Amino acid sequence: MDTPLFTCDLSEMELLSYRVVGRGPRALVLLHGLASRSQCWTDLVPLFSPESYTLYLVDLLGSGESAKPKDADYSIRGHARRLLDFLERLGLTQAMVVGHSLGGAVVLLATLLAKEQGRQHLLRKVVILAGPGYLQGLPLIARVFRYPLVGPLFINLYAPRAWVKVGLKAAYYDQRLVNREHIERYAPCYQDRDARRALVATCQQLVPPDVARIPERYRDIETSMLLLWGRHDLIVPLSQGERLVQDVPGARLVVLEECGHNPQEEKARETYLIIERFLREGADEVLQESAGAELPPAGELPE
Repeated sequence: MDTPLFTCDLSEMELLSYRVVGRGPRALVLLHGLASRSQCWTDLVPLFSPESYTLYLVDLLGSGESAKPKDADYSIRGHARRLLDFLERLGLTQAMVVGHSLGGAVVLLATLLAKEQGRQHLLRKVVILAGPGYLQGLPLIARVFRYPLVGPLFINLYAPRAWVKVGLKAAYYDQRLVNREHIERYAPCYQDRDARRALVATCQQLVPPDVARIPERYRDIETSMLLLWGRHDLIVPLSQGERLVQDVPGARLVVLEECGHNPQEEKARETYLIIERFLREGADEVLQESAGAELPPAGELPE
């Protein structure tokens, strides 16, 4: 995406980079997942009307163009705190936030932190794309970094495309998408030594120490929430979304058929239509249970 890059200084070490697309009255913040960057939204962003939305594509600390300090807090809680600070620093009250995978877990925890800290006004609606809310088996890349010698070896080795290919094979239902275009989209996440070090640290801090107690607080969430999952997600299974929709009051779950872990890429058009409808109509409206039914034909996307 050839858009201007901005920086938000949250502290001396915590510098978040972000891109802005559009000039509309609705602020929409997009957070990527693990071993990813803001370019993961490349297929989704052009579908949002620039007259209706201003999109903020944020690189999490340690990813993309954001700072990658040593010994930083790369935990989900740390990212959630920075998300709220980012919204506050930019004056984005009543913002709408979409988080994918790790970004979804960050958004989920941020809704709890916002309530704890009296900052509910920062979040109006949230969308979680395949974001884990409960303890589950770790992704392969996170599992291997639990071994003491693997992290340092990974940091010092250089084979980004091999790592990306393995990750995309697990992420996509449609294996034809494991191609040069998508490999090149994610390869930069592994090319920089500082990025590899931050990725290892993030993986090692993935599981919050209070992970067993966090779900008890989901019933206190008041922010409107949409859950969007691929039926064939092998990384964060649909069962996570099915639990969340039971535990979060008023949440809605929509399932995309023939879709894996990256709906914003595999089913960009359907993902856009579902999110846009939620953002416009609110979580109390009845959403389609399946994204594959009665979608407007091409060329008739709502403005």
